[in-house]
Amino acid sequence: MSSSALQMRTAWSRVIAWLGRVFSDRYAKYYMVVPTVLYLLLIGIFPLIFSFGLSFLHWDVAAQRPLSFAGLANYAELVGDDRFWRTFANTIIFVTGAITLEVIFGFGLALLLNRDIRGQGIFRVLLMLPMMATPVAVGYTWRMLYHVTNGPINHILRALHLPVGTWLSSGKTSLLSVIITDVWQWTPFVFIILLAGLQSLPREPFEAAAVDGASRLQSFIYLTLPMIWPILVIVILLRMVEAIKIFDIIFVMTAGGPGISTESSTMYAKLVSLTQFRLGYGAAIAYLLLVLSAIVFIILTRVLPTEVGIE
Repeated sequence: MSSSALQMRTAWSRVIAWLGRVFSDRYAKYYMVVPTVLYLLLIGIFPLIFSFGLSFLHWDVAAQRPLSFAGLANYAELVGDDRFWRTFANTIIFVTGAITLEVIFGFGLALLLNRDIRGQGIFRVLLMLPMMATPVAVGYTWRMLYHVTNGPINHILRALHLPVGTWLSSGKTSLLSVIITDVWQWTPFVFIILLAGLQSLPREPFEAAAVDGASRLQSFIYLTLPMIWPILVIVILLRMVEAIKIFDIIFVMTAGGPGISTESSTMYAKLVSLTQFRLGYGAAIAYLLLVLSAIVFIILTRVLPTEVGIE
């Protein structure tokens, strides 16, 4: 074998040995997280940082103005923007109303099906169907249900000789109608998590309470509720995070109308950024919404204890 061939073979052997060390089991666990890290950097962290920097700039694409530094001007304008605060109030009302009803109905269904009844599996599947539908499909479905002249809801009310409603056409009922739609879709989410939590509770405390003569109401107040409380708090916080970002259902059902009675803060940010093309101001809206949402989230984590003692 010639010296050049021997040198090439030696070089390849070293490369193969180096690759063997690099891709050994010792480092395999780090390679497994590389796709996730890249995804977070490209899809999550980079847009977050870029939009934060954008919020300090004047960038009006429609007016074809040159990009310029704005400092805190966008945030100063936003503080006095009445429309933003009205949309933020709509968002808070929507989040509060939807989550309250979802927790009440979801918890009630979980308590109802947390027992041995015939057809329990069928009921669970049927209750989970709304959650599997896309928000756009749900929005169009309920938009047809709420139709003033041809909607089934008003048709039933007419058949019962009851007054019909202008559900999505009136500023008094439009936001409530959207809340009902969200409750219909996401109550199954609350139901399935709380049902799993109820089924994971130990049986011994309930058996001891029954022996001591405790009623079902007393067992619920002093045993079920304290033990399920940490899961209930997690469900509330998860739904709050998602509900604050509400956009698709409102956009399909009302487009924020009538007027801005159902317009959420995310819809206003979209209007400013992608319709008026004021990208810097739109980024400021998104970041102020993020800060306000974080404040609400922190307050809730302080107000809602994660543990409740059992006396």
